[in-house]
Amino acid sequence: MDTFLLCVCLVARNQFQKSGHQSVYELKETKTSRVARIDTPGCTVTSLVYWIDGKNLHFFADEPDMSEYSYDGRKYGGTMVFDPVSYDMNKARAKLVNGVLWITVPKIQRVNAKAVTIEKMLNVKITGDDMV
Repeated sequence: MDTFLLCVCLVARNQFQKSGHQSVYELKETKTSRVARIDTPGCTVTSLVYWIDGKNLHFFADEPDMSEYSYDGRKYGGTMVFDPVSYDMNKARAKLVNGVLWITVPKIQRVNAKAVTIEKMLNVKITGDDMV
C-alpha cells in the first residue's frame, strides 16, 4: 500500500478563478499511473528540481524574486512517498507547465495497487496587511 504525503498551505478561495478544481493540488489514479497536479504559480521550468530517493519523490520549485517590488517570491516543495512494490519509481517524472507541476509515477502492471492518501494541512491566515 502506498502513502502520499503533501504539505499544503490553504488560503482563501481565489475570487478570480472562474472554473476548475479549487484545491492547490489534485490526485488522479489511472489504470497505468498515479498523477499529481500541483499549482505552483509563477515558477519557471528552470527552477524545478526533483529527485527520487528509494520510495520517495522530492520536488522543489521557486518563483523568481522581483527586487523592484521588494518581493522575495514563493517557494514550493514536497515529498511523495510510494510503495516501490506497486509503483515503478525509476520511471517517475515531473514537469512544470505554465505554473502547474505534473508528477506521474507509473504503476507496476502485475501488482494490484491500492493507494492511501494522507494530507497534512497547514492553515494560513491572510490579513489585509498581507495583501499588497
